[in-house]
Parts: sequence; structure tokens; C-alpha cells
Amino acid sequence: MDKQIGRYGILGAGCDEREVEDLVASASRPVLLALSDSLSKDSGISLLGKLRWQRQDIKAILIINSPDSYMRNKEALSIFDGLVSASSIGRGGMLSCLEAICQGGHHIDPLLKNISNQEINNDWNKLNQREREILPLLAQGLKNKEIAAVLFIAETTTRDYVSAILAKLQVSNRAAAAAWAIEHGIAGI
Repeated sequence: MDKQIGRYGILGAGCDEREVEDLVASASRPVLLALSDSLSKDSGISLLGKLRWQRQDIKAILIINSPDSYMRNKEALSIFDGLVSASSIGRGGMLSCLEAICQGGHHIDPLLKNISNQEINNDWNKLNQREREILPLLAQGLKNKEIAAVLFIAETTTRDYVSAILAKLQVSNRAAAAAWAIEHGIAGI
């Protein structure tokens, strides 16, 4: 794939740092990177620094899947030209970010500006790993049976996890849990 957005080229997708480096090295015009915070432990900060040392014509967007990784690296993430919550991609968040960058500006998703470190730590950290996997699926509107199929667990086990999520987030129903996840950039939609 070799597409162009304004003066920036979109070359393809890299699943790891080496693939991203190879794609950038093959670019014949300025590059616009869209990286995921799950690409590396430091959310791609060192990769972007290395790439920018090699080329000056790189703009970069970081897609934030985990509010925790955002709060942990908040200052260091200023290396990126744009930060977008994965939750707002389908609602125009990526488009707003691309527009700002192509016009020479920077962009921070409004959902990210509202994240409170204490709030995420207090609520998100109450959830165990499986509950953290279920909450984004719940926020996407999946029923217990569908969540169970995605995660290869029993429907009754899913029901129990959903009940635990509601209790830990102190919400009364699935819709409120979904709203919490979307508001905090955890929904992955």
C-alpha cells in the first residue's frame, strides 16, 4: 500500500518496531506514522526518537489504548504530533488529529485531557486482567455470549466477571460500565 494524505505518505502497517523502521526507510516522501501505545513498553517513544534522528520529515500520531500508559508517559508523549484515544477513532478523533497535523499543528484528544491519574488508578486498577479484557468488549455492546466466544470462556463465567466489573466500578448496569469505559478511553472502539 502506498497512499498519500496531503504531502505525507502512508506506506503500510508494521507489527513491530523493526517493520516500522523498514517502512520508514523505504519512504520517498514525508512520513506520517500512526503508532499504537502497545507497540513497545515505552509506547513507541524511543522508536520515534530514533526515526526522527534519521529523518526530519516525520509526523507521528500515537493511538492510546490504555489510559494507564498515557498517564505513566504523559510528559514523554509530547514527542508525538498527535495523541488519539482509541475510543474516539470511530467518532472523528483520528480525522481531527490528521487535520491538525496536516495544518502544521498538534492535537491531543479531548478524552485524554479528561483522564485523571487518581481516578484511573483507583478504578481501573481494581479490575483484574480478565475484567480488563471484558470491559472494552462490554463497551462495544457485546452480549455475554459474544464476549465469551471472543475470549474462549464460558458464558456463565462472563456473567460473573461482568457482575464483578459493575461492583468494582460502582455502577448499576452494563450501559453505565460502557459509558465509564468510553469516557476513560478504554472502550477500544
